[in-house]
Amino acid sequence: MFQTGKLKPNRSIGGLIVPLAALLLFGMSAFLFGAPTGFFVMAGVFGIFALYSLLVIVRTGNLGWLVICAYQVFAAVMLFFAAQYLAGTRQVREEWKIAWVTGFIFFGVVIIYLGATKRIKWRGREILELAAAPVEETGNGYTPRPRPVGRVEFSKQEILAFARFCARHLIAVVYVSPRQATFVPVRMGSEDRFLLRVGGADLDSTWISFDFDGDVSVHIAQKDHLDFIEPLSFDKLCESLGRLFIEFAEMHRRGEGVRIIDRLDALRMSYFS
Repeated sequence: MFQTGKLKPNRSIGGLIVPLAALLLFGMSAFLFGAPTGFFVMAGVFGIFALYSLLVIVRTGNLGWLVICAYQVFAAVMLFFAAQYLAGTRQVREEWKIAWVTGFIFFGVVIIYLGATKRIKWRGREILELAAAPVEETGNGYTPRPRPVGRVEFSKQEILAFARFCARHLIAVVYVSPRQATFVPVRMGSEDRFLLRVGGADLDSTWISFDFDGDVSVHIAQKDHLDFIEPLSFDKLCESLGRLFIEFAEMHRRGEGVRIIDRLDALRMSYFS
């Protein structure tokens, strides 16, 4: 097992805030207005979750999120029916019970599989670990200015194809402009602000930019730089991150995209990291 372990342990609870808030909203609604209202509220919450999942699908093309979206729609409908049953406006039918049980078992198994195989995991933490692996020099010298790391001989079509690959496998959120494609590695729990952002990357995020004329530049956000256990050399880390994405782009051009996923999986990080 290959593990660099240069990042500090992940203690973020950002990914738990939304589900915990949803449970709190359900509890308060049920307590104040009765169980039917609580279930109606949760049906609406799952409907909103489904719309968010649809946004993820549109922005990334990741097919695993189709399952997540379908589950959320299913849960919203079942909760709506449950609310009607508790309110006395709908009779429980045997078919409804069967659909409830089999549906949740089916989606539960598939979602566990997708999580275990990291099909729906954002891979930003793995990217930072791979970038840090060859960097041994330490020192300060952080600068918010993007750092050029070289030139490549990729066509615009090859860069865009690589961008679609990275987005589909949740390696990065990609922003495409007439001049360049910018790759933003995203860690679990922090994807919302990148998916909802209509503009491009900024200096508060780590990104790798491929200009369509061949120039490649890198910016590492200060919060990401500070998240390493040792103060790794900023210039070396930027160069390593840029070279990593250039290597990935070359592998993709050769039709070896699966090897990129293999390298990420080899780190054996948990789904929630």
